[in-house]
Amino acid sequence: MGYSYRKKVRGGRRGLRRLQQQSSTPAVFNQAGLAERHYYYEKLGLHPWHWHHRQPPKLVRQLAAQHLLKNFFDWQHSLTSLSGPSYLAVWIVQPEFVHSSQVVTAIQSQLDRYKHIFGAPSPNGPPLPAEYQELPGADKLIWQTYPWHVLVDSFDYPVDGQLGLSQNHTTYVNPRATTYT
Repeated sequence: MGYSYRKKVRGGRRGLRRLQQQSSTPAVFNQAGLAERHYYYEKLGLHPWHWHHRQPPKLVRQLAAQHLLKNFFDWQHSLTSLSGPSYLAVWIVQPEFVHSSQVVTAIQSQLDRYKHIFGAPSPNGPPLPAEYQELPGADKLIWQTYPWHVLVDSFDYPVDGQLGLSQNHTTYVNPRATTYT
C-alpha cells in the first residue's frame, strides 16, 4: 500500500460553497463580548483545508481574505459607535495562513497590547502578495509587514527537532521556568 503526500480534501466542494457564501457576508460582531473582554477576533475556520506546513489553494486563500476584509469594514462601522480609541486590524499570516489569519479588534485595557503585539514593522519585508491586492477593499488599507515567530516545544518534534528549529523561532521561558524553543 502506497502513501501519498497529497490527501484528498473531504467535502472540498461543500467547503468551497460554504466559503463562497461566507466571504460575501460579514460575521456577526459581538459587541457584548468586546465590552466584556476588551478584545474580539474572528478566525477563518478553514478546516477542510487544514494542512500543516502547506498553503490551501489560491482560490480558497482569496475567498478567506475577502471574508476577513468584509469583516474588517463591517466592524469598522460598528466601532465608530463606541466612544474612545480602538484597534482594528486584518492579520494575514503567510506561513500559517489557515491557523493564524484573522480580524482583531481591541479597546481599553487590551488596546496597547494589540497595538504593539508584533513590535516594529519590518521596512524591508515583502509587499502584500498580488493575489490579495486585487481583492475589493484591499487598496483602502495600509499594509505593513511584521516578522513572524513560532514558539516550538520539544514535544512538537520529539524525534528530530531540527525541522522545527529550522523555522523562524524564539527561545521562550515561561513563568514556571519551563524552556520552550
